[in-house]
Amino acid sequence: MRRAERAFTWTILAFCVAYALDATTIDMRLGQQISAAAFPLAAAIFTAVSSVMLLISSRRARDHDRPADIGRTEILFTAMGFAYWLSLPWLGYVVATSLFLLMGTLSLGERVSLRPFAVSIGTAVALWVVFVFLLGVPLPDPPFGLG
Repeated sequence: MRRAERAFTWTILAFCVAYALDATTIDMRLGQQISAAAFPLAAAIFTAVSSVMLLISSRRARDHDRPADIGRTEILFTAMGFAYWLSLPWLGYVVATSLFLLMGTLSLGERVSLRPFAVSIGTAVALWVVFVFLLGVPLPDPPFGLG
């Protein structure tokens, strides 16, 4: 597994933990048979288990005797993931997601140009539209009362 793939897998694992912790705060008093947190928790657990299995299998394939070590890229992406999660309430979904995608793209070696900026902003806006308007999922508002 390449460094970028391992970094992405560590990032996904960090998001799963944060996502599962955040999902436990969903109001459970909706009067439904199945709690509103059931899907987010199931998705987080499934993805976390998959990430751990992928990381373990990639370490076993390379060296059986040496303990796994975490590189700078994995630490950077994990820190960026937590910074993203913590910045959502203050920056809003579109701004925080755009910055996270941009920093991730640039840290993986993308050349600084207009393209990564446009793709990051476009992706964040497209996801916001899908979640808010098509799926009815509330996301953190934009900063400064712009929402």
